[in-house]
Amino acid sequence: MKVTKARSLTKSISYRFFGTLASFGITYAITHKGNLAALAAGLDIVIKLCIYYLHERVWNRVKWGREEG
Repeated sequence: MKVTKARSLTKSISYRFFGTLASFGITYAITHKGNLAALAAGLDIVIKLCIYYLHERVWNRVKWGREEG
């Protein structure tokens, strides 16, 4: 079973969407500044999307824990 790059990218985007909402909410709750929360969320989504995508692609090469069938 092999996972396509498009699937990894789609999973990365959907996961980061919800993670970024959480980051925005936490930053806003602490600072009460919408601009700062938006900046933090913007940086969060770009950096973590790249990290997650690379992580997913590396794990796609690992055969451990996979079952065929």
